Amino acid sequence: MIRSFSRAICITLVVTSVCFAQTPDKTRLFPQNTRPRKVTQTLTSIEKRVGDHLYQVFYLRNQPKHEVFRVNIGFYDKGQLVSDWSYGLVLEKDMNNDGTLDYVWYGGDDTGQRLLWFLSKDDHYECIDVYKSAEAAWTKRFKSAAPDLGEVFGDNVAADEVWDGLAHILTVSVDTNAQDVAKLHKVNLKISPTEFVSCSR
Repeated sequence: MIRSFSRAICITLVVTSVCFAQTPDKTRLFPQNTRPRKVTQTLTSIEKRVGDHLYQVFYLRNQPKHEVFRVNIGFYDKGQLVSDWSYGLVLEKDMNNDGTLDYVWYGGDDTGQRLLWFLSKDDHYECIDVYKSAEAAWTKRFKSAAPDLGEVFGDNVAADEVWDGLAHILTVSVDTNAQDVAKLHKVNLKISPTEFVSCSR
């Protein structure tokens, strides 16, 4: 009885360790049904005008004077503000396993959208433009000009963005109706960190 119980425990431990070893640490950068937030568990934000530009500036909640990063959300044209309609953080999670939270920001309207990944590095954050990174991967793969993946109603729409923390690969899935890739209904673009495109400031 004890021996068979011990054997069952051993089998369970072996199966469990194998399952965990084969389970990739995958994270959706824009989880489904997530709305952009101006405040999270660790950050809060304000809107700040600098010249003709409007920024969403993020601060640590426990250090309200410590700016973490900022995102350009609009500009003033002849006194009128032209800005994203929906914007804010859609994810906070340590995705490079350095003990510091990383953040994903989304902004968009009916004409275009952006997905920016703020990845911690040393004592600052690097801003990765997810769609521009995918466009660069598209050009490399198809040897042709990439579509604007930030376009909302285009022939090519970014449908899913997944970071594999074990493989260190970002996969951006694109639903496509474009003629040059007509045989493909979905294009999966795999992007390594060395191929990330930094955000334009």
